[in-house]
Amino acid sequence: MRVGFLIQHINGLGGTERTACAVMNGLVEHASVSLIELWSQGPAAYGLDPRVQTVSLFTRHVPMLSHWGRLVWQCYKQIRALGLDVLVVVESTHALYGVAACRLAGIRCVVWEHFNCNVDMGKRKRRWGRWIAARWADDIVTLTSRDIALWRQKLAPKARLVCIPNMVPALPPVQYDPDSRHVVAIGRLTHQKGFDRLLAAWEKIIQDRRAAGWVLQIIGSGPELEPLRHKAASLTHIDFLPAQKDVSAVYARTGILVSTSRYEGLPMVMLEAEAAGIPIVAFDCETGPAEIIVSEQTGFLVTQDDVQGFAHAVLELMDDRAMRVRFSAAAKVRSGLFSPHKIMEKWRHLLRV
Repeated sequence: MRVGFLIQHINGLGGTERTACAVMNGLVEHASVSLIELWSQGPAAYGLDPRVQTVSLFTRHVPMLSHWGRLVWQCYKQIRALGLDVLVVVESTHALYGVAACRLAGIRCVVWEHFNCNVDMGKRKRRWGRWIAARWADDIVTLTSRDIALWRQKLAPKARLVCIPNMVPALPPVQYDPDSRHVVAIGRLTHQKGFDRLLAAWEKIIQDRRAAGWVLQIIGSGPELEPLRHKAASLTHIDFLPAQKDVSAVYARTGILVSTSRYEGLPMVMLEAEAAGIPIVAFDCETGPAEIIVSEQTGFLVTQDDVQGFAHAVLELMDDRAMRVRFSAAAKVRSGLFSPHKIMEKWRHLLRV
């Protein structure tokens, strides 16, 4: 079986690139695996097995809408040259040309959604890509069961819908420290991640005696860094730290992980934190957190936009060491649902390898 993966480029530091590398690395023992990049920006940041053959359609960025014909043709030629039996289109935007190339080549096409069907970030090519996938792909892989329902409601797809969550990446062992006094938030500093809402909650938290000795660390980079620094200027016990590749060192000092995202697919940070046994407080955005956190067992799910409720949940954990220990143990058990072995079984079953 010859399996190909189509992605914009593999060099990014996002969850999409990380998960794609993990799945390709997991498949090389069972199939011939190739990676087709739209254009290359360098080697995989998260490491790719040398047995994965990598090719590029172009040497520079090519606009999808104005060069659709060229994209389809170049993708078709690579499918034929690699002798692929199936192509996994990583991220639904690339279904815009990847599905047509597969149909032209007469091979199976799997479109792998990495957000959810209600999130397009204002990009019409993502909306069109999903519409094409719904009608002409063979399979659509979602990250959550909730997203399967959204696809059915919005697009009534002819393609088969399959939920395969992200897997917990392999990390060095982390021992949770229930005496840590760090509240940690990790992510790109953008509107999506809702750090403005986190600062609003923190303003309430630091007014409570239970927060004494605790520090909030916001780890990441992005366009909202300076506006967020400005908002935080009047607050205390906040550190802004740059994105860090060695996340295991971060988790080793984390007492509570917090997430205030407005939307997600299935966030890798939460999967990693759960595997490290870290209690999590998160807004219950439409997809993602509810499939990871068992509220009041491994952390707290808070109604979207309820900043007061979010602050209350964080303060509860701050004030109760025994609860943190209990949640930590339950989180480690829960993370087994997302183990590489279980997730790769699902991929192998889907791809028939």
